[in-house]
Amino acid sequence: MSHPLATYSFLPWLRQGLANQIQSADFDAAVKLRVQVDVQLELRAEKLADGQQTKPINRPVALYGPGDIQGIESRAIVRVEPRNWITNFEPNYLPLVEFYDEDFPWRYTPAAPDTAKGRLRPWIMLLVLEEPKEEESPEFIEGQNIRDKPLPYINVPDIDVFPPAEQLWAWAHVHVNRSLAANDDEFTSTNMAAVIPRLRTVLNQNPDLAYSRIVSPRKLDENAGYHAFLVPVFETGRLAGLGLDPAASPSATFSAWAEYPSRTNFPGVLNALNGWER
Repeated sequence: MSHPLATYSFLPWLRQGLANQIQSADFDAAVKLRVQVDVQLELRAEKLADGQQTKPINRPVALYGPGDIQGIESRAIVRVEPRNWITNFEPNYLPLVEFYDEDFPWRYTPAAPDTAKGRLRPWIMLLVLEEPKEEESPEFIEGQNIRDKPLPYINVPDIDVFPPAEQLWAWAHVHVNRSLAANDDEFTSTNMAAVIPRLRTVLNQNPDLAYSRIVSPRKLDENAGYHAFLVPVFETGRLAGLGLDPAASPSATFSAWAEYPSRTNFPGVLNALNGWER
């Protein structure tokens, strides 16, 4: 008896709830701390006399962003590769972390997706750095005096270890263990309005059939030790993780490893939201 081949689908990003109403573009310097969406309500009241009275209300509502987050619940993570202390990780594979919630990597991104290109920067990235060696300049240094810090942190002397901010969209996606195609001839689709209902149908059948993944662009060398960190992509998140004021960031989508005149601890102090070692 023949067995059908496994079918997988991938989405470049996913949003739920009010986040789908975000209109501000990525790298929009006008958004300073939190992105806002317009919420429209209609209040209805019963008069003491007969009849009803209605009143429309429009209000801008600020959404939580990276500057409001100081950690990740470890149970949100369902898989990491390589696992801690693994010594036989395949050299042609890339490190990754997977989350149970399909929208998690983009949940707090204070920007709208580029629907024409199918791109949206995640609010966190997976940073993999080589274990410090005595005879070489270290790629990172463990932060000291963390008593008054919300999280442990690392010093990164060389910002060249970070990928360009505008390329981060390529290192996160949603993995679905089912086909989301309209028919057997459809291999790709840019119509998210048609794809999302199919995803919802899959998740209603089994919520474990889809998850999100962040991949590190770093290829690991043989016989080398590494540390992996989930770090904030936006400067507001970096400042919050260091116990500093997120409002000091030039904008809500300003890169966490870009320089600006009032930056604290440049060339790079980033808080580690989660980490493991190889």
